Amino acid sequence: MKAKTFGFLLILLIVFTVKAEAQLYIHSNLAYSNIRNDISIENKEALLGYNYGISIQYYPFRNTEKLSLINELNISRKGYRQKFGEEYEFKFNYLSFPVVFDYSLSDNVSFQTGLEPSWMIDSNVEEWKDTYNKFDLALIFGASFFNQKRWSLYTRFTYGVLPMLDYHEIDDLGNFKDEAHDLKNISVAVGIKINIGNEKISIK
Repeated sequence: MKAKTFGFLLILLIVFTVKAEAQLYIHSNLAYSNIRNDISIENKEALLGYNYGISIQYYPFRNTEKLSLINELNISRKGYRQKFGEEYEFKFNYLSFPVVFDYSLSDNVSFQTGLEPSWMIDSNVEEWKDTYNKFDLALIFGASFFNQKRWSLYTRFTYGVLPMLDYHEIDDLGNFKDEAHDLKNISVAVGIKINIGNEKISIK
């Protein structure tokens, strides 16, 4: 809970210290998250998560107004669900700092791609907690709609490229075998953005 409070206060700090002429957004989404895995995980299902934060969009490339760069600060929940008679949820909360390239096809549609480095700040998994990697990295693919409006929509797919878990395989005699690296986050999200700064930033 302390980590969540810290993340929220950090977002508020950035909102009130960023320059007024920034093209600034507040955004939030709902996401279905899951994991890719090499080891067999039975009865695995997607988990409903969330993401919220702020983003700053600017145009650092001369004579290329269709291409812009977006920096974000987000708090997100990822994970997965398993059913063994009872239902178990594995939840991982991250503070993430996506860097996204945005290409506008028109005033109403743009496509996005980028990287999402994240740091795990909390989890409901207590057993074997130290075996989970804190740092995560994902590829981002998405689209945004009605960007020139006060309210806009976006979709996003994140594809984790780093393993969440490091462990040793154990043979039938209980001996440790090779070290394994497994479980990678994936998620699909749909959300809204609120434009609270209408002027574009252009770096000359």
